[in-house]
This record gives sequence, structure tokens and C-alpha cells, in this order.
Amino acid sequence: MATSRWRQIMAMNLLWLLCLSQAAVAAVSDTPPFFRIHYQGKTAYLLGSIHVGREDFYPLAPQIEAKFAGAAGLVVEVDVTKADGAALIQKYGAATGEMDEETRVLMQSYCANRGRLCQSLQAYAPWLQSLQLSLYRYASMGYSADKGIDTYLLARNAPRQVFELETIGFQLGLLASLSQEAQWSMVRDAVSASDAEVLALIDAWRSGDEAQIARLMEQQLLDKGEAELVEALLWRRNLGMADKIRRLMSAQSSPEPLFIVVGAGHLVGQKSLVKQLTAAGAELTSCWSGNCD
Repeated sequence: MATSRWRQIMAMNLLWLLCLSQAAVAAVSDTPPFFRIHYQGKTAYLLGSIHVGREDFYPLAPQIEAKFAGAAGLVVEVDVTKADGAALIQKYGAATGEMDEETRVLMQSYCANRGRLCQSLQAYAPWLQSLQLSLYRYASMGYSADKGIDTYLLARNAPRQVFELETIGFQLGLLASLSQEAQWSMVRDAVSASDAEVLALIDAWRSGDEAQIARLMEQQLLDKGEAELVEALLWRRNLGMADKIRRLMSAQSSPEPLFIVVGAGHLVGQKSLVKQLTAAGAELTSCWSGNCD
């Protein structure tokens, strides 16, 4: 599998985080979730990202660009630029089980004029089908994972060191470990999200409306009875990421300051990364409401 294709697949690992509309354009006036972290005498900056984009997303807001330019190292969920995941896809992404009736009815309608696309999905597990369906939708809108925030920062990071909070194997294994019910729910979400939901989420990210991001990404899933997805893809991962960030910041060998970028959904909600870090003794300040120097 080509690196660029793998980058696209990995960049889509949180389906509902990546809803975008063609009318939505990032600009230097955008204020996505962005924090300064003080922990054990060290400083880091934490940016909530989206994982797909296009050329006119850039440059980012001047304050973000300045803190990134002054950083001594970059921390990402996964360094997708170094990934070659064909073997992992083969291990975790093969078709498993039969499509449930609710999904079958929905997909029968969706596939009526997308026969080639739908046929190509049949060899994949439902979690991977959902990601491929999302890629198809975003590509039709003019968006690419190659233009996502993470990829943009990674491309401009050299020669600084890159640190990973997770591994590709962990992320794929996590998705594959979800119940069949949860995975088919992801497929349904990939094809049925309304335009209003798409616009609301990207607008919330652009304006830094953390309450709205949490409602769209976390509370709506909980209200639909999809606690398994929230627990697996957000809450448990937030605990692991918080632990890794604390260990990085407390290590004598780590450069300072670090610039950390994770999906914006990890920075909001009941058990957010921000709350986990604060509970562990870190001091976090929003760079839009306080002094971020």
C-alpha cells in the first residue's frame, strides 16, 4: 500500500471527528482548541486538530504558527508519514461477519448509484468500510488527509524530533476490537450524517466552541446508546495519551517546548485529555483567553 494511501486511512481513525463541508474554510482568524501546558517546570502547547483539509486551510492562526515555529519537538497521535500498514490492514481489516439488516437496508439505497465503490468494500471489516466511505465523501468535497492539520505540521517539522502518543498497530487493533454492532453503526454514520451536522461540527472547531464539539462528538453518541464507541475511541485513549504526555514532559531528555497535536475530540467532554492532565497536576491555559507565552 502506498504511503499516501496509508496516510489517508490512518488520518480517518475517528470517523465523527472528521465531518467537513465544502463551504467550510479555515483561516488565520480561526481559534480551534489550543492550550499551553505547564507541568513539572516544563512547557508544551496542545492543539486540537482535524485530520483532513485543503490548501486554503493554511496558514493557521498566527499564534499557532508562532508556537509551532518555536517548538523544540512535535508530538502527534501517530506519525503517518512513516507508516506502511499493508500487513496491519491485512491482519485487522479483513471482512468479518454479516452485515446487519438495518445497515443492509441503508446501504442498498446508498449503493444504488455507487456500485463500484460498494463492491470494493466487501472484502473489508466494517470499521474499515466506514473509513473508506468517509474518504470517498470528503474527496468528493475536495478534501484530503494529505492536507490535514497533522500532516501539515509533520511536513514542516524537520529537523526536529517527532514523538508518538500511540502506534498504528494500537489504533487498528482498537478499531478491529469493537463489537460488530459498533462497527456497523460506524458504517451507517459514514453515509447518513446530515449536512447540518457537518456544518455544525466544522463551525464549532473553527470557533473553538468546545461545548458544541463535545455535544456533537460525545453527547450525541451517548444519547444514541453508543457508549462503547465513546469509551473505546475517546475516553480510554485520553487516559493513555495523558500518561504519555506527562512522561514526555517530565523526562530530562525531552526537548522543550513540545508542540502537541491531537484530534479536537480528545480535548473536550466528560473525560477529556485536558481534564486528565489537570487532574494529574498540570496547569492548562487556553491560548485564546489567557497569556500563552
